[in-house]
Formats: sequence, C-alpha cells, structure tokens
Amino acid sequence: MWSKELLERTRNEAYEGAMMKRGGFSDDSFGMIQSRSSQGITIVAVEIKSYMPVPTSRVIAQYKDVEEMIAAGWAID
Repeated sequence: MWSKELLERTRNEAYEGAMMKRGGFSDDSFGMIQSRSSQGITIVAVEIKSYMPVPTSRVIAQYKDVEEMIAAGWAID
C-alpha cells in the first residue's frame, strides 16, 4: 500500500505533532500524533481551522509501537 521510502520515513519521523494518514480504506483518515513514548503511540483527530489542521482531544487510534501503527495502515502525511 505505502512505498518502502514512506514507511521508512514514518519510522524515523513520526513523533508528536506529526500529521498522519491512514490509507487503503474508502474513507481515508487523517490524524495527528499526540504522544509517542515507550508507553505507545496515540493519534488524535484533527479539525481544519483557517486552512490549518488543529488537533482535537478525540483519540482515534492507539498502538503499542510504530510497527503496529504501520501495520494498521498509518503513514506520515
């Protein structure tokens, strides 16, 4: 689904504040990483305000690590 280059970039650059996209589904999802630590990764929903994505408090996904997140279809946008 995603290129090897994009997956490697996701592994290296997907930290707090990174915009993420979940592909391969009819309703592609967007989110922002709220936290990435040894405890796991939390992705929150975003709203568009004045053409800028703004994170909300609504958690849309949580994963134990970046590999689990990638396996679920998420990549850095």
